[in-house]
Amino acid sequence: MPLPRVLTIGVLLLWVGATVGWCPLAYAEPFAFITNQKANTVSVVDTATRRVVKTIAVGKEPAGVGVSRDGSRVCITNPGGKSMTLIDGKRLEVVGDLPLGDGPLGIAVDPDGSRAYVADWYQHQVSVVELRELKSVKQIAVGRSPGGVAVSADGRRVYVANRDDDSVSAIDAGSLEVTRTVRVGRHPFGVTLNSGGDRLFVANVESNDVSIVDTAQMAVLKTVAVGDRPYAAALGANESKAFVTNQYDNTISVIDTAAGAVVGNVAVGDYPEGIAASPGGKWVYVANWFSNTVSVVNAETLELETSIPTGDGSRAFGAFVAGGHASEPKTGGW
Repeated sequence: MPLPRVLTIGVLLLWVGATVGWCPLAYAEPFAFITNQKANTVSVVDTATRRVVKTIAVGKEPAGVGVSRDGSRVCITNPGGKSMTLIDGKRLEVVGDLPLGDGPLGIAVDPDGSRAYVADWYQHQVSVVELRELKSVKQIAVGRSPGGVAVSADGRRVYVANRDDDSVSAIDAGSLEVTRTVRVGRHPFGVTLNSGGDRLFVANVESNDVSIVDTAQMAVLKTVAVGDRPYAAALGANESKAFVTNQYDNTISVIDTAAGAVVGNVAVGDYPEGIAASPGGKWVYVANWFSNTVSVVNAETLELETSIPTGDGSRAFGAFVAGGHASEPKTGGW
């Protein structure tokens, strides 16, 4: 009879400790934190068992989510409540709530979990929040109606999509000043960076395409046509593929990042919005606003494996999985 999974892992850990000296090996898959805008909650999904293990009450109409690399800090924006909620990602408990601007929406947490950068839809700015003190320390003026936010893996650069200006701004995390801005497609919303920080993928809602930006030059390298109303993007294994949610098509488009071309589409739930990859990029998780589910897509076979029931109005706008960045980064060659 085969050993149970937990026992098998325990035996393996003992064997490793006995043969090479003890070292901590992490086998647990991370949690995914899914904002449910109509329920005012966050569903905590155990990505190993693919089940919701806890539902956490947060502020009014939660939408954006950012998770530190180690999963210890989870930040939720509540546009309806004009606040940001801080969750302890290990204890799965709310530890603070911060009143913040008029329309906090997009959010990203820097790699060490010390700061959050929050885009304010109505005040056209990014708030810098020190998470240890849970205090907003600066507001940075950006373009009109900022949405998605991304932070580079080294924590030195922050990028924000300015929807109504059809642009993306780059912010220096040291000086906390905008350094450059680039024009992209119509109404950019979700943004994601590769691990090397030299390629930014921007989902343009109204032009139905993705702008691939060279961040060193802040110039668009290529524009890739995708489905209807693209919302956000994530990178799969080895960053060889980018996955983009198409709200009106109920699909995700699959982009070959080397060729800069769509190579497939995968049907998911109704009105897909937030998207994130597992550590290593083997699976892609998609929050479906109308279906109240999270779709799990195999990033290698491009097959829908399952759908996980979550809460009412699942959006999960942002990097909602801890450590969810693909390994072995590749740089583009366009």
